[in-house]
Amino acid sequence: MDEYSIEQRATQIFDARSKEYFSEVLSCYSAGNHRSAVVMLWSVVVCDLLFKLQHLVDLYGDAKAKSILAEIGQMQQDNERSPVWETKLVESVAEQTQLLDIAERENLLHLQRQRHLAAHPVVNANFQLHRPNRDTARALIRNALDGLLTKAPILSKQIVGDLVEDLEQASGILIDDKKLKAYLDSKYFSRFNPEVEKAVFKALWKFVFRLTDEKCEKNRAINYSALNLLYSRNPGQFRAQIEADGDYFSTIATGGTALIFLIHFLSRSGPIYGLLADHAKTAIQHAVDNDVSSRCLAWFTAASLPEHAESLREWFIGDAYTEIGRETWDALRHISDSPEWEKTVVRLASAYYVASTSYDGADQRFNEAIRPLLPKFDLDDCIELIRGIEQNGQTWERRGAYRDHRELRARAMEINPAADLTGYQVFNRHLG
Repeated sequence: MDEYSIEQRATQIFDARSKEYFSEVLSCYSAGNHRSAVVMLWSVVVCDLLFKLQHLVDLYGDAKAKSILAEIGQMQQDNERSPVWETKLVESVAEQTQLLDIAERENLLHLQRQRHLAAHPVVNANFQLHRPNRDTARALIRNALDGLLTKAPILSKQIVGDLVEDLEQASGILIDDKKLKAYLDSKYFSRFNPEVEKAVFKALWKFVFRLTDEKCEKNRAINYSALNLLYSRNPGQFRAQIEADGDYFSTIATGGTALIFLIHFLSRSGPIYGLLADHAKTAIQHAVDNDVSSRCLAWFTAASLPEHAESLREWFIGDAYTEIGRETWDALRHISDSPEWEKTVVRLASAYYVASTSYDGADQRFNEAIRPLLPKFDLDDCIELIRGIEQNGQTWERRGAYRDHRELRARAMEINPAADLTGYQVFNRHLG
């Protein structure tokens, strides 16, 4: 079922004048006057293109927009009755600006042809005027709304500066990805065409993963979130962009937070690692070898995800005694959304906890690794953890075990109230 709402989408038309004109289109369409709706829609589209070009001139001093307006104005003066300038307008905007891509241009030219059929006294074999049906009119209206009317007149070179400045100023209120996504979708992303998307992605990549100046350090986290959200809109498009321009995207920072953020990004977008040049991979591997969080997340440097998990398990139970924060555990869990990976992370957390070498360490490890994951434990996971606890007094002898392990037991009983845990005497001894 098509849940697209023309009325709702019309509220997002960028230019107030175009929005007012479009109300006539909507009125005709709602009344079943599809011929009139199509004729008026073309007029709205032409006006909106002119409004957008003038906006580019007024706001950015855009020379190409100014040139197009001058050329169209001259064509109108030379032949006031010829509609040729309308076709030229669409083609010039598509060729010389970033307002229309190829598909959007063709949709508008198709609308123009439909408009001519509906407006001119062309008759068919039955001597009837051409009458677009409801579905045709709806499709034409939708394409005009999505491809032109609701989009802001923007230049990629200008929008990057506006966006990052906006993010810096709004970082205090855009405190989570949900709010940031809603903000960016409404104000920016919904108005981008693919060419602008790629230009913004390229710029954000440089700000987040390459530059290390003070301003970039300050805004790296929110710029990273914006890049991540933009990438999620069309991963295939951006992977192709990276593959086509490997030298640019392989020019990254050689250390510091920029590289750590890149590893976090690659942990969610593993195929990109294979597209990078060897010198970039060398820098990434150095960070993996020297940063705990990076080592946890860099599954893409291993032969497979299961092999990476096994390497982490051996590391956790070894002599290094690594401290892994809750944020890293959360990022580790989100590497994959498969049930198999979720269970793997649960077992890794258990191995990490039962390898504790001090009471304080066990307190921290339960709080950072086990407690957030407890809702994901099944009964087998609970029992395996209980068995591990019984083998390490640093886990069950500490004061916090009374509270923590009661939570574990409660989880097991929640899953199966008939579960028999009486055989685990060491575990139960300190639960009261």
